[in-house]
Amino acid sequence: MMLSFSWKGCQICVGFSCFALLAFCCLFLGAGSSAFVFAAAACHETGHLLLLFWLKAPPSLIKLTALGCRMVPNQGRILPYKQMALVSLAGPGMNLLCAGSMALFAQENHPFYSASLILGILHILPVEPLDGGLAFHALLCAWMKRERASKVSMVVSVMFLLPMGVLGFLILLRTRYNFTLLAMSLYLMLYLVLKRDYLTG
Repeated sequence: MMLSFSWKGCQICVGFSCFALLAFCCLFLGAGSSAFVFAAAACHETGHLLLLFWLKAPPSLIKLTALGCRMVPNQGRILPYKQMALVSLAGPGMNLLCAGSMALFAQENHPFYSASLILGILHILPVEPLDGGLAFHALLCAWMKRERASKVSMVVSVMFLLPMGVLGFLILLRTRYNFTLLAMSLYLMLYLVLKRDYLTG
């Protein structure tokens, strides 16, 4: 089930899994920390949107679920591959900009700094469906055929995911409770198997 409404010609759908994720984060992280995590995520998606509007290519659909944000491009304004790569990188770029700005004012201990830095670094990895992986795939499509680009992108994604999964498993063994990296690695591996088509995350 989803909550749906329209804003300036763009259909916005919010899945109830988002509210379930919010409740989960509040339960395990606390309301304060969860607020900063969601604020960092909001800044991330704002980066994508700002660049899309600047390029005069606003999305026709924005779908929010617990798995992330999917933006469907407007069919009347299809962006070239290089611009699509920039749009993908605008999200983590916004997070790193926020973290860098806070570092200038010696705010490295603030939870918003940590959330922004982690989200920014994570999403620049060349792993689909993370923004870095989508940008990498778009750039490959600009230089070679789409089929070959998809194969190269998948190989690179696997090369990054295997050590991530091993590291996540070692962290779980060491801490006995921190399964975050392992769960994320498994989700991304599952995505590669299912090969779902996301524009931005």
